[in-house]
Amino acid sequence: MIPETENGTGRAAPAESGTAAGAAPGGARDAVTEAVERSRAASAVADKALGVFVRPLHDEALRAHREHPRVGPLTGLTLGVKDIIFESSAPATAQSRVALASGPGAQPEATAVRRLKDAGAVVVGKTATMEYALGVQDGSGPGPVSVNPWSPERWAGGSSSGSGNGVVAGCFDAAIATDTTGSLRIPAAYTGTTGLKATRGLVPVTGTYPLAPSLDTVGPIAGSIDLCARLLQVMAGPDPEGDPFAADAPPGDYLAALGAEVAGLRVGVDTLTEHADAGVDPAQPAVFTRALKALDTLGTRRSALTVPGYPLLNVAGNVIMLAEAHEIHHDTLVSDWADYGRGARWVFSAGESFSARDYLRAQRVRTSLSRGVQALFRDVDVLVTPTCHLGAPRLDAMHPLDPSTYLGSMHTTAWSVTGHPVAVVPIGFTEDGLPLSMSIVGPYWAEERVIAVAAAFQRVTEHHLRRPDPSAAAA
Repeated sequence: MIPETENGTGRAAPAESGTAAGAAPGGARDAVTEAVERSRAASAVADKALGVFVRPLHDEALRAHREHPRVGPLTGLTLGVKDIIFESSAPATAQSRVALASGPGAQPEATAVRRLKDAGAVVVGKTATMEYALGVQDGSGPGPVSVNPWSPERWAGGSSSGSGNGVVAGCFDAAIATDTTGSLRIPAAYTGTTGLKATRGLVPVTGTYPLAPSLDTVGPIAGSIDLCARLLQVMAGPDPEGDPFAADAPPGDYLAALGAEVAGLRVGVDTLTEHADAGVDPAQPAVFTRALKALDTLGTRRSALTVPGYPLLNVAGNVIMLAEAHEIHHDTLVSDWADYGRGARWVFSAGESFSARDYLRAQRVRTSLSRGVQALFRDVDVLVTPTCHLGAPRLDAMHPLDPSTYLGSMHTTAWSVTGHPVAVVPIGFTEDGLPLSMSIVGPYWAEERVIAVAAAFQRVTEHHLRRPDPSAAAA
């Protein structure tokens, strides 16, 4: 293992739970009950301190297990589900006073959730999010404001905040979340967990309330790429009756990719430092360099490159996301303005400023620049960049009218615009002891390659095993 030399007072975490795959039915039943009760015990402490759940579902999970026990490759694995993803135990609320449709058939269970439950996973709660997966948690809306387990005065990331901090706190083994311009990857980066955004279309978004339909994806957050790959193996695949963007091709062998050889792979690196408009943590360059050297020890071949049109990718992504989100919420913004939280009102209404011409031009830019990014993979096998140049921002420094203080040093939007697969893995800590992360980007449909590189990196490092002192969150 490469020794830890960064600041940060983490400790090695115990081995991940959720490893009862292949157990006999009787043993599986005991394994599930024990897993749910472990989740309940951890959640009793962490949920109040961190704001993990919109609604815990431990009793519902046990009842469903008694009535319909399921044995499969994920038996004994506890799962959090973001509260804009539909699940049959409880209606989704999108953490908003503006009610989602409810009643029989109004919220069909998400395809990804159903596949995971059929494989034996048990849903133990609906996790906190930004209101309708956008905006800032400023306390003006219902539900918890999620905080960071490493430093409770800081953000847990958005919009899948409860998914990231719940994994760190041991409330569940893994979570499924959505990612539109980084909603899964930013919480993973800020909480020191691992996130995986697949190529757009690999995982169906059926049963997920949309934010920006042409950008939305569903994916896992967990303590390691190993567990993310196990979830992706189950979630991925065609969905002809639901998601019109879902791919026709069957999923790859993501479990085999976990042990694949990476020696000889060409790694292209863009530090993106010139685009870190909100600043760079003093420790980040050295932390990122150490991560690259870890990849070097695996026999990969590194070279520098420049992502073409990077600033325009971010602009296009913001225009597309805001325009599509505004269209979805336009009628309820008019009728139920006061029921939205302050941050959500501001962000959703911002889409009003874009014309059809703006939107169509952004989509044309998206198509052109996506081809340019894909062309990079003629010369490299994967692309590596920082996920964020800063650690998690302080909650009291975040303002919905001035996101420049934190958004400018996040680097996730571009890969949502292009639709490429990305794994986000922890690489060390800031000077203040906050997690830092890097993104491993692959060509379209090359999830196996991305997983292979991430898994090899985590075999020779221990960053993903670090956990905060539980007393910090309780303080």
